[in-house]
Amino acid sequence: MDDSSNFLSDVSTDTEVSEKRISRQRPQDLALMALARPLRMAQILGWRLLRKRKRARTQLERAIAGLPFAQHRWNKEAGVADTELVVETSHAGRSSLMAVHLHVSSGYSRKEIAAAVQSALKQSVESAGIFVTQGSGAAYEMSPNPEITLIQGIYQTRLEAISACIALAKRRGIQWLVPFDPSSRLSRYSLASYSAHLLRQEQARNAPVLYGDEIGLGRLRATPAMWLKPDWDGRMALSQDYLSSACALAIEPASQLLLGDETQLPHSLFELVLRLCEGSAASHVGRVTSHTEPEAWREKGGETLDAVRRVTRSKAETVEAGPFGTVKVIYETPTPLPKVSVVVATRDRVELLRTCVDGVLHATNYANLELVVADNESVEPETLDYMETIANDPRVKVVRWPHPFNYSAINNFAVRQSSGEYICLLNNDIEVLEPNWLMAMMREAVRPGVGAVGARLLYPDRTIQHAGVAIGIGNAAGHAHRGLPEKEPGFFAQTLIARGASAVTAACLVVARQHFDSVGGLDESELAVAYNDVDFCLKLRAKGLQNIYSPEATLIHYESKSRGLDFAPEHLDRYLKELAAFQKRWSTMRVVDPWHHPRFDRSSEIYCV
Repeated sequence: MDDSSNFLSDVSTDTEVSEKRISRQRPQDLALMALARPLRMAQILGWRLLRKRKRARTQLERAIAGLPFAQHRWNKEAGVADTELVVETSHAGRSSLMAVHLHVSSGYSRKEIAAAVQSALKQSVESAGIFVTQGSGAAYEMSPNPEITLIQGIYQTRLEAISACIALAKRRGIQWLVPFDPSSRLSRYSLASYSAHLLRQEQARNAPVLYGDEIGLGRLRATPAMWLKPDWDGRMALSQDYLSSACALAIEPASQLLLGDETQLPHSLFELVLRLCEGSAASHVGRVTSHTEPEAWREKGGETLDAVRRVTRSKAETVEAGPFGTVKVIYETPTPLPKVSVVVATRDRVELLRTCVDGVLHATNYANLELVVADNESVEPETLDYMETIANDPRVKVVRWPHPFNYSAINNFAVRQSSGEYICLLNNDIEVLEPNWLMAMMREAVRPGVGAVGARLLYPDRTIQHAGVAIGIGNAAGHAHRGLPEKEPGFFAQTLIARGASAVTAACLVVARQHFDSVGGLDESELAVAYNDVDFCLKLRAKGLQNIYSPEATLIHYESKSRGLDFAPEHLDRYLKELAAFQKRWSTMRVVDPWHHPRFDRSSEIYCV
């Protein structure tokens, strides 16, 4: 378990190279810091004088990242580093041949088309070709240019045009094609970024698709609207098209797919990307490779919905439009429904327990469940009377754990007393809001290859308490988007879409019994109270299973009301020991969560740079 390299990565090579270049600019940054934020600079120097060098360095890096136009400078520095690498290796014949395809259809102005063409012509490294195709009604008059190949003919769809370009690229021995349209622009360093990524990351050479990050078109602002994307996530790809904007398609697999069964041919670029990635993962390049309209990510909903419906038609019960151009894939559940054992650990606080139990037994529409209440030395008469009353329900079993509080041990014990094929760990301070919560989680949990499934949890004031866990936040683990209002989308709608996650909280978690047992349940020895759920999820991922965040299951969580906070003086020593054990086991001081971009501030649970 000490080796987390199989699914948690150190800061990527792409990022490291650029950070070295940026570090050479540090004197300029220090001067700008002194001018723009003198008080902050004085504070950092104070830490340095007090020999708090690590703290001073961390504060300095965080402050520099927030300087005006810091992201623009970083993008340029990264692009220059990538360009230098590609140029150095091109002489040795190691660079990949990469072409560009611009499809011009009706509805675009001459100005937009000209700007898109210029973005292809002004790449920092030479392309293997710039292919231009036209759709019906397109008004494009190309000036003679030896770098541009205008493919003759009128193509009724963009996908037909891409197919023609892939066939031409294959005949010319080109390995990759980057398709884009006049609504976007290629970053000056797009081709360099993709090529350098292939040189640095050996496994990327087998990927069918490469994709990069995006930045708002024409928005030269101190803090640009950047879509810093997660690594490949097959579940998220069915919720949102975060891949196809100026992505790079591997010619060989794309050619094979497009020459296959005509009844299975894709109808759009996004569907082509999804089908290419059904057997192999796309590879994320941590660079800005395209400039798009600021709201473009949420305006492709119709095309995205159609693509997902076609790809999942035999797997999903329904596929419907979600908020912000996203998609809701609602999977089928087996018949008959698997039995779920809902495990609730508790001690006194009957007002919390009553709300939780009533929600499970009387406000949940999942028919095949049992409720196992694990009592940890309750003494209040009202609580004991209540547990005696609910034990009369044939769906309820009350078990006793007469030992000092150990969240892991209590839940492991209760699971052993249960009989369901699936386990739902549920805190006693959870309030059910709508009856479909367990059904929604089970729709994900029964899918092949799924480990733990977590819910969207809200504080009583209807702000987000949990929308997935990201490793490395605070050099340990943090709850993504904590504190955002319930209806806020978060970073590019990530609070509202079903997606993968490194971990989910055991305050409301569903997992197959066989998977729970396969990793030995929760860690009773080193993680008795804190981080045991995150550790459990990471062990599932180490076995090749994917953990899922499901916003369709939304509940209220009165966090830690029944046991108190970890930072209370009486708990602090225990918490620090568990934190140290967790950090050592999973190297959280240095790893980067696949869903948390290396450019994000690791001190914040709100995704920002």
